[in-house]
Amino acid sequence: MKNLVFSLVSLASFAGALSGCREQSRIPEPAVESLPLILPEINPAKNVFTFASARAPEASNPTRPVFEFTVNPTQVEGVQLATVEVYKSFARGTVGPRVKVKDLTSFPATVTINSQEALTDLYLTNNPPPVTVPATPPPTPIKATSPTANNRILNGDAIIFTFEYVLSDGRRIVITPLTTTGVTGVVTGIRATAPYAAVATFK
Repeated sequence: MKNLVFSLVSLASFAGALSGCREQSRIPEPAVESLPLILPEINPAKNVFTFASARAPEASNPTRPVFEFTVNPTQVEGVQLATVEVYKSFARGTVGPRVKVKDLTSFPATVTINSQEALTDLYLTNNPPPVTVPATPPPTPIKATSPTANNRILNGDAIIFTFEYVLSDGRRIVITPLTTTGVTGVVTGIRATAPYAAVATFK
């Protein structure tokens, strides 16, 4: 008899626990919002920066190579993009801080940029600005500051173009989080690599 009573109590406890599990299962899952995807389409005829032409001094009047890609975000029901922000970063082993290139507001949109434009306002990653005063060492711009000097690039360096979203409701969606320690302002995450980023290599 005692065994029967114990069994009934145990069964009742199990049923109560099961009921509790069912109640918990009714708690809604966190909302997950789908976002448009950008896989930049790189023009095969303008897919690299030719090293010799990109490095040559301005005084030699070189024809600068051009890199070109098209941004055409996928369509997601209920989500409307107002702006895609385009950024550039210099990469030599490590990636440097990003600099804004432009805003895109209609799609598909084609971005065409020559090597001099791409190098403007970018610095070698070992000492990018902002800097303290006195600076040790001072920041080194990659684009030459003298018309007779070569640009400070090496064969294999690259410019990485990344993107951020602004939705029509005003929300800004961070696709490539930035570093906040060490060299700050550096893009991170898988969206900072191909095929999600457009990578222009000097070669």
